[in-house]
Amino acid sequence: MWSVRLGLFLACLGLAALGALDSDDLKRAKTRKPRSGFRGRGTLASANMQLNKHLAARNGIRLKACEEFSVSELREVLHALHPKASDELKRIYSDSDGRSSKYITASEMAAHWAENAPAEDPRVRDAHCHEVVMWFTHHLTTQAQEHVQHTITLPLLPVADHTMRGSARDSTDKAGKFYDSKVTCQACHNGGIDSLHVPEEEPKSAKSKMRRCYTNYKDLFNMTCGPCDGIAGIYSGDDDKYFTPPTCIVVGTPDEIPESERVKNKLPHQFSVDVVGGSDRFGRTTNPNGDSALPGPIAKFYGQIEGKWYMDAVPGADLWLLRHDTTYGSATENGIPLPLIKPRVSEIHAQTAKMMANNDTGPMVSLIHGLPSWMPGGCTCMADPVGVPNIAAAAMPNKDNKPGTGTKLGDMEYMGRIKIAPIEYLGRTVELDHWANWFFHIFMETNTTSPFYGKAPRRLGSAYAGLAVYDNWVFEDPKIKNPDIWYRGIPTTKEKVGPSKGKYCMDTKKIGKYCGTVSQQTFPPKGERATSAGVSGTPEQAGFSNPFFPSGHAFAEHVTRTTAEGLTQIVV
Repeated sequence: MWSVRLGLFLACLGLAALGALDSDDLKRAKTRKPRSGFRGRGTLASANMQLNKHLAARNGIRLKACEEFSVSELREVLHALHPKASDELKRIYSDSDGRSSKYITASEMAAHWAENAPAEDPRVRDAHCHEVVMWFTHHLTTQAQEHVQHTITLPLLPVADHTMRGSARDSTDKAGKFYDSKVTCQACHNGGIDSLHVPEEEPKSAKSKMRRCYTNYKDLFNMTCGPCDGIAGIYSGDDDKYFTPPTCIVVGTPDEIPESERVKNKLPHQFSVDVVGGSDRFGRTTNPNGDSALPGPIAKFYGQIEGKWYMDAVPGADLWLLRHDTTYGSATENGIPLPLIKPRVSEIHAQTAKMMANNDTGPMVSLIHGLPSWMPGGCTCMADPVGVPNIAAAAMPNKDNKPGTGTKLGDMEYMGRIKIAPIEYLGRTVELDHWANWFFHIFMETNTTSPFYGKAPRRLGSAYAGLAVYDNWVFEDPKIKNPDIWYRGIPTTKEKVGPSKGKYCMDTKKIGKYCGTVSQQTFPPKGERATSAGVSGTPEQAGFSNPFFPSGHAFAEHVTRTTAEGLTQIVV
């Protein structure tokens, strides 16, 4: 969510007694997406800078740098603001809204601080600054804001960004978790996509725009994406000379295709499907200069892929499961071929309803096929980068076991109708309805005779986070035809050497719990219902990941290790 919501940052010093809500208060509370002038350019720091300008522009407001406050001073401000908040405003914000009220009473607030917010940690100070500013903007009426800004000195938003990049927080890091829960603009979905800390760049050529045109470019660059823009294509490097756009023909713009005739974007809850072909970048990002969770040259590894995709994520189920079986036909490092011969990898993702409610992304087991099972590296387990995605817009449980709102396919923007002539990997012309949300584009076939018309996409694409073309959708529980699908490939003999000697699968990050005892008998974990004990906050993530494609963590590490050793073949 790199477009930052003022509503999630600017806060409330409210006086509920100072008048009823006016039209501006209601409009502000009901606006989930802020105007472009209230958003940063891809980083938390740029958002803070922009929002601080708006704070400072208020006539008569008393402000001081966040870093000049002590934690105790900020807590005095929060105690002063808490009773002044408008109950009517707070009722507008749902539990899943980052602006929602977290404390009913001041004593509850103080108890939460005592248990979860060590005052000596500067991240706690910065978290309080975020919360003060958010309360001031979203829990106070306009009249209350006017009164408070003249009587209480408020903090500016902090300079530092303490969000995690490339790794998950340690379970004992109370201050970090407290900070995450207060930087509510960072929250996305139960395994969703965080701010990438990547300043966006305007595409400068027609070819660049065809590869990369996002729905927020209208706000950022006053650029409107057409039906054939942002559709991506086959690529093997960051530079557009390594990008081959398909021939795209505009059939109709959004104004020309009646809503009743559009094929709505949809993904089923249970399925198996062939990935006929695709391109993938291991260090996923939104533009060529984007950082990623993967180090050095690994971030620019590209693979040409084919394989299978399996999903079992029924709304309300106690366990959601996802599997990618992928063959890498070739690989390049930013356009330069790497000496690999069709490595085959699998990734199996599992997440219980209880894990989702507790912002626990669950385990991801990675398998590199062809390695002897007794050697380390063939089977690895780590905390999932994002969790099992809410791809079908199913209701997600929150701490109260109520449906969340999340990002839904139904919220995607219709870009128009196109023909790709021919579509990649299938060699024939296909007419598609093009939908998009931020960097992610989905393409639904318009041919009513297609066996998956209106049920599933023909194509998914993004500029630097994966392209795939699909065929042979099967709309049923994958276990019906593949009873062992969720543990197939996990070794049946224990490793004989290395740090995981005596185990079937390496716990790469030493996280224990669900990764400490992986075997065909223990994986996937048993389903568990969400409980009211779940903690609301920001899901811990290990960087930017696109759950519609394999993350490639284990494979990328193996590629790096193998190429460093000068080998010419990884797995056949």
